[in-house]
Amino acid sequence: MKYDNCLSVALVLAAAAPVVSATKEQEPPDKEMLKMMDLLREMEMLKQIEMMREMHSVESAGAQAQNSVPRKTAPVGKKEIAK
Repeated sequence: MKYDNCLSVALVLAAAAPVVSATKEQEPPDKEMLKMMDLLREMEMLKQIEMMREMHSVESAGAQAQNSVPRKTAPVGKKEIAK
């Protein structure tokens, strides 16, 4: 009998927990949390801007390296001396 009562109480509590948590209102984020979220967004934007600058500098350095590579000229053949 005790087992049946414990089982009944456990089932009632298990069913009631989601209902209670679903009806609980969520608190709106406070000002500090909103400021922190804005700061994190700005930091992410700054990271993206820095990454774009780095990509541009790498691309321009790559283009300069390609332009500065000396081009090989055709080998000049030695003239044979006629005997």
